[in-house]
Amino acid sequence: MESLTLHMMNTEFYIEVPSSSDSWKEHVTKWLSYVANEWSRFIPNNELDQINQLPIGKTLEINPLLYDCLKKANEYYERTEGLFSPYLKRQIESQGYVQSFPFKVGKQIKQQNETENPIGKNPIDFLDNYKILKITNQTIDLGGFAKGYAVEHIKKWLQNQNFPYGIVDGGGDMTLWSDGEKEWIIGIANPFNGKSIGSIKIKNGAIATSSRAYRSWIYQNEKKHHILNGQTGEVAKTNVLQATVVTDSLYQCEVGAKLCFLMDEQQLNQWFEQSRWRVARFIVNEDETTKWIKTGDGKNV
Repeated sequence: MESLTLHMMNTEFYIEVPSSSDSWKEHVTKWLSYVANEWSRFIPNNELDQINQLPIGKTLEINPLLYDCLKKANEYYERTEGLFSPYLKRQIESQGYVQSFPFKVGKQIKQQNETENPIGKNPIDFLDNYKILKITNQTIDLGGFAKGYAVEHIKKWLQNQNFPYGIVDGGGDMTLWSDGEKEWIIGIANPFNGKSIGSIKIKNGAIATSSRAYRSWIYQNEKKHHILNGQTGEVAKTNVLQATVVTDSLYQCEVGAKLCFLMDEQQLNQWFEQSRWRVARFIVNEDETTKWIKTGDGKNV
């Protein structure tokens, strides 16, 4: 087995494949470096910032992979009726999250009038030839979705290199594949003490965990966290402390994990069923109770 460990995007990435050659490592390193530098909301004048600074009514041709990532995120934005949203940069900044994590106390910055940044209207129109048209001033924060996209991209590239099995792990958000013989046992950490609280066996699929315990901070004497309701722009209010979601793709995992904080159990079950997703989710509540919930046939989880 050959492995690669990298620290980027405040995340430790771990990739492992059955290989006797290091030739794949350079490609993976360059890709993650590109995403970290060009898709971050914290770096001025990068590709994402160029989109955010684009005036209303103007078009911009962007990198095909960034275009694809944005379009996928927008599809989930539409499918969830805006609950999941990549268009909340100003809203998360208004909660004091204006610097790269970790930090304990949020910082205040001058905000534009909220009427200039309407929630509920798609701020981007996707045109042909990797062009976008700016519709509103609402700005983009790809957040965990970009990391999930980066991980999925690595997996697909490695599969195309004919590796029969492998794992790509981005800080616990991971995708795995197998020719049928290899199976992984993935542990789930307790958000209260970091110890193992559960595990799942998986051959093919993806798993992502979202938690209010880690990405939280104090702002204006209130405790905040990074999960916002895309329909309101406000911090999600929920008893769910941590959600681990297992599905067929990391895109679905990232979105599904967020929805665990934004929908009640019945609504979420119905949404997963209507979307025809095969999902297993492990919920940890504030009172330390836990629950496994499955939706769909669950053959791969």
